[in-house]
Amino acid sequence: MKIELNNPNTRQKKTIFFIWILVVIGGMMLYIIFPDKINLLFLKNLVKDHYLAVLIIYFLLLSFRGLTMVPSTPLLLAGIIIFNPVELFILNMLGIMVSSTLVYYFSRYIGFDLYFEIRYEKYVKKIRNGFKDHGIPIIVAWSFFPLVPTDLIIYVGSTLRVNIFKCLLGVFVGEAILNASYILSARMILQL
Repeated sequence: MKIELNNPNTRQKKTIFFIWILVVIGGMMLYIIFPDKINLLFLKNLVKDHYLAVLIIYFLLLSFRGLTMVPSTPLLLAGIIIFNPVELFILNMLGIMVSSTLVYYFSRYIGFDLYFEIRYEKYVKKIRNGFKDHGIPIIVAWSFFPLVPTDLIIYVGSTLRVNIFKCLLGVFVGEAILNASYILSARMILQL
């Protein structure tokens, strides 16, 4: 299989990918240059006067952070300070589901599926067979394990054409357990 590089659709995808990389790098640079201005604790100060705006900002950050492979845990920890536990759990799960959906379709749009199929054909076949037999348990376990990015399994699931509902169900179960554990543990620690 050969990817045609002069195809207008391929050029458009490259341009979007380049813009995406610039946004990620730009965001990181802003954080490095202005760490006192750009931090998650600014939400705590805003919450008193602008609760709805903070809710929307938090949700949008959760929803789009998956495209940058930034983990949701720092946002969750900031959210523990700002929101009540039930509200935080609901917000986090909604944001993670939106993020996972975006990652699933974005990775196909950019063409990661073709890249992996061509570059790692032998491994893709093995992983695909594993997903056929144990797809949801693999995604649940991956999503629950805190040291690996959940978005990565969504990228892989998308490139392997795993059904989106299987991906989202697996992510929901794994992330629900992980988020509930984090929220309850943090709340207990904060009450000590």
